[in-house]
Amino acid sequence: MPLYLNELAPWERKRQYYEAIQLGKDVRTQTELISKSTKAMIGAKIASTNAILSSQERISEGIDNLSYNIDRVEQGIAGLQAAFEWGISEVVWQIEQNRAVLRDILEILSAPLDTQAKELRKRAEGAYANGWSEDALEDFLESERKNRYDFSIHISIGMIYLFQKIDKDKALEYFDKAIKYARPNSGYHTSFALLHKGLIKRDLGLIEEAERCASEAVELSPDFAEAMYQNAQYNALLAKPDKSVQLLKKAIELDVNYCEKTSHEKDFEKIGSSITNLFIQLRDKEAAKARERFALISKKIDRFDSLLREITNQESVEAENKDLRKCLDRIKELMRRNSYRDYLEANRWIDGFGPLFEKARSNLETQLERIVGSYDSNIYNIKEDKSKRKSDAIDRLEYILFCIPLSFFLGIRGCWLEGPGKEVIDTSLSNFGHAFWKLITITFWGSIITIVAYYILKAIIESSGEKVPLAVRGIEGKIDRTNRFIDDLNKI
Repeated sequence: MPLYLNELAPWERKRQYYEAIQLGKDVRTQTELISKSTKAMIGAKIASTNAILSSQERISEGIDNLSYNIDRVEQGIAGLQAAFEWGISEVVWQIEQNRAVLRDILEILSAPLDTQAKELRKRAEGAYANGWSEDALEDFLESERKNRYDFSIHISIGMIYLFQKIDKDKALEYFDKAIKYARPNSGYHTSFALLHKGLIKRDLGLIEEAERCASEAVELSPDFAEAMYQNAQYNALLAKPDKSVQLLKKAIELDVNYCEKTSHEKDFEKIGSSITNLFIQLRDKEAAKARERFALISKKIDRFDSLLREITNQESVEAENKDLRKCLDRIKELMRRNSYRDYLEANRWIDGFGPLFEKARSNLETQLERIVGSYDSNIYNIKEDKSKRKSDAIDRLEYILFCIPLSFFLGIRGCWLEGPGKEVIDTSLSNFGHAFWKLITITFWGSIITIVAYYILKAIIESSGEKVPLAVRGIEGKIDRTNRFIDDLNKI
């Protein structure tokens, strides 16, 4: 294994897609440039990946050639994950120093210091950003003397010795200091310094020591994907495939782009068969997950289609499942390609199927509820019309009560005596009493008959109104059927 004592190792030099990344004062511009450059990096690696990871159809679509967004780049190595490479370490460290989490820690560490000490570090950082490494180193060393507990100063000095002066012994000395002083304050920055120490150990051919550094970095920062990847790399060089594969799997689960990064890394050639098996296992696991979930949503869409056909045969609805069909067709196509990335996307589409289905189901349910509402309105109108006609009939029935005064007049007429050719009133007392009784009798019975007839006819009219019209029964049947459709829809 070649050693790199007084020169940068190949893995410490910038790759073609990162050549434009340079030290500078404008960290925002650097961040944006790195974000854009990652797209070229991802595209270059995916374009030549194997079929287990990505199908040719997928490569031609270019849907994975996406850059890491600004927010991720601003998180430094932890955010860049598979996009990080040692060739841009200095610029990434500049970005790291602008993170709020580090500024807060340094504010506490610098609190007891005088203004001169703080300004000295700031001046050193400015010189470093301008590429004045000698001036920056001088100011950083002076700043170190004033605040030896500031681990960020030790990291900056280590960076200068490693990448600018190519003095790896001095770089190692300062990364050790950074590890010592960062440990009580920040597990992440301790891991950051440990990875750089491990890099130097590798340059010196001390792979086991490099592995221990990376392993400790993972212990301190369990979600640090690049630390896992570096540790896996060293274990591959040590011919420890089991541990290497275990670490790679975790890193890939955090960022799928580690697949291509791994497949293009020569350090994994010794355990190539184990790496291939890992990719196959990842693909098959994702495939099994996709197939199982796809079977469930296929049953759901089949039941939805069947119910939709039944509904449209009975009701006038405007229901479509084009989006659902488009989703299913895309999932089928991705699964047919049989690659890890395609299965990953298939599962993302399956995740999105739920909201699509709920939207289609909700739209159909809303239409059915409107139909039920219109049926209810029709029944109400029919009943209101019948009630009005009944009320009108009862109102007209009141005219029969005019028979009561009519019976009175008939009684009066019965009091008249008819003579030959004329009508005279019999004024004798006995005849008067007979006539009065006749008046009372005719009026009484006429009133009784009228009232009885009124209530009998009213009862007949009211009882006839209690009967449900055939039209209402038919509509109620439609309501029951439509409500059944809604219940069946909610059961899917």
